[in-house]
Amino acid sequence: MSSSLDRAEPLEMDEPAARDVSASTAPTADTSLDNEWVRIRLIKSVLILATPVAFLSFLSGVLWLAIHRSTPENFDRIHFWFYFFDVGREINVPTWFSAGLWILTGVVAGYFARKASRFRKSWWLFASVCVFFSLDETLELHERLDLIGGRIALLLPFEVGFTWVIPGIAIAAVLVLLLLRLVLSLPSSVRNGIILAGATFVTGAVVVETLGGYWLDANGMTWHFFLMVLVEETLEMAGVALCLASLLHLLEYRLVDGGTAYRMAERLPDQPRRRKRATRA
Repeated sequence: MSSSLDRAEPLEMDEPAARDVSASTAPTADTSLDNEWVRIRLIKSVLILATPVAFLSFLSGVLWLAIHRSTPENFDRIHFWFYFFDVGREINVPTWFSAGLWILTGVVAGYFARKASRFRKSWWLFASVCVFFSLDETLELHERLDLIGGRIALLLPFEVGFTWVIPGIAIAAVLVLLLLRLVLSLPSSVRNGIILAGATFVTGAVVVETLGGYWLDANGMTWHFFLMVLVEETLEMAGVALCLASLLHLLEYRLVDGGTAYRMAERLPDQPRRRKRATRA
C-alpha cells in the first residue's frame, strides 16, 4: 500500500532504545518481549478530546445565562468566572485549550515529518500551520487580514460581515491544495477524519462567523449573536480535536519500565484489508 508513512528503512523501527519516544529510560529486554505495541484507538482519542470541548462550551453557555439572570449583588462574581470561560473571548481557559490542541497537533505532525520517507515537506508545512494557528488563538493574527479584506470588500456587490474572511478563504484554499496529496495518501480512517475535521473547522471559522458578522451589523450584540459565537468556537475546537485524534491513530504505544513508549505504527490501519483484496483479485 502506498502511504506517506512508509519508511525507507522499516527494520530500524524494531530497534526500541534508539527509536522509541519514551516517557522514561529505554525498556529492558524482558519488558520489550512481554509488552506488545498497541495502536492508539481513534474512537477513544475522539471521546477523550471531545470531553473538554463539550465541557468548556457548556460552561460558557451556562455562565452567559447566569449573567443575564444575575442581580446587582452577584453580577461581579458571575462575570469574573464568565471572563475566564467565555469561548468568544481571548486570553482565557478556552483560548489556552485551543492553543494547546494546535500545538499538540503540530508536535505530532512534526514527528511524522522526521520519521516519514515521503511527503516530509508537506508534514513540515502541516506542523508549521498548526503552530501558526496556535499563535493566532492568543494573538488574533487573522484579524489583521481586515486591512486587505476591507479593500477587497469595497469591490464586491454584497456586504461582508467580517472582511478578514475574504483573504482567509484564499489562504485556506492554497493550504488545501498544498496538503491535498499528503492527506489523500493517508489510510482511509485517518484521511476521512482529517477531512471531516477540516470541514468542521471551516464551517465554524468561516461560515458561522460570517453569519455572526451579518447578524451583528444588523441587530447588534443580542443573544442570537452569542449563540453563533458559541457554535463557531465549539466547531473550531471540535475540528482541531478530531484532527489530533486522527493523527494519533497513526501511532502505537507499549508500557516500559517507568513509563510509556510511542512510535510510528508498523502497520497502517487499513493495510491488512487492502492486502486481502489484492490477494483475492
